Amino acid sequence: MAIFHSEDRLRQKQLRADRAINLAMQNRWAEAAELNREIIADFPKDVDGHNRLGKALMELGRYREARDAYAESVSIDPMNTIAQKNLARLNKLVEEEAAGAAESAPTPVDPSLFIEETGKTVVTALADVAAPDVLARITAGDPVTLEVHGNIVRAIGPAGELLGKLEPKIAKRVINLIKMGNQYTAAVTAVDDQSVRVIIREAYRAPSMGDRPSFPTAAADTFRAYTRDTVIRYDVDEEDEEAYDETEVEPELGAEADLEIEGTLEEPEFAEEP
Repeated sequence: MAIFHSEDRLRQKQLRADRAINLAMQNRWAEAAELNREIIADFPKDVDGHNRLGKALMELGRYREARDAYAESVSIDPMNTIAQKNLARLNKLVEEEAAGAAESAPTPVDPSLFIEETGKTVVTALADVAAPDVLARITAGDPVTLEVHGNIVRAIGPAGELLGKLEPKIAKRVINLIKMGNQYTAAVTAVDDQSVRVIIREAYRAPSMGDRPSFPTAAADTFRAYTRDTVIRYDVDEEDEEAYDETEVEPELGAEADLEIEGTLEEPEFAEEP
């Protein structure tokens, strides 16, 4: 009987953990925080529960409480990298808060920002990223402005800070497409103290481009959606899935058809630790 009781208890814990993750995916951070507190009350040594609580509190702008949650996680599992990374980040934010320079509570993250659309989006890591103290203020979902300076595309954060720049091949392609009339938006998908990944999205396609995509299917197939497989991905019509002849657009663009997109993305923080 004791075995069955233990299994049922663990099953109930997993169900509540899944609910907490779903609440985080919907940006219902206050509810997520409350549910994670309930889980921790029953399972004080649940590292994932402390991590999810820390994430929810951080999104609510309650940095000191979030720091305590991650500190508890580290005390239980000193090798937990998620907790270590966020604890270091929160220590800086709490220091700034004490100095009167803390940022306002984060705005809700729109999960659709991270959904890739074939031919319309590309994900890449920035080059020459900013210092760790700058990156500590950035979180997944933050908007990024792309600024063209000669043959360089700079990525500017929400407060006007320079986050880094696009790697040369993607920068060249984006610059050429902008010259042809296309417009692009960007957002942070993942960040730590040494790297930033962004998703670049085609916001407007110039009529002269017809149905030719910004980022060919051949390149788009080399990376996966940032969100979990449970999130519905946008698809394109069959005719849009055909590899398009970039030489019709501009010879310079054709040379860049085989963009070397860096790796696949990490799972979103709130999917790992909500």
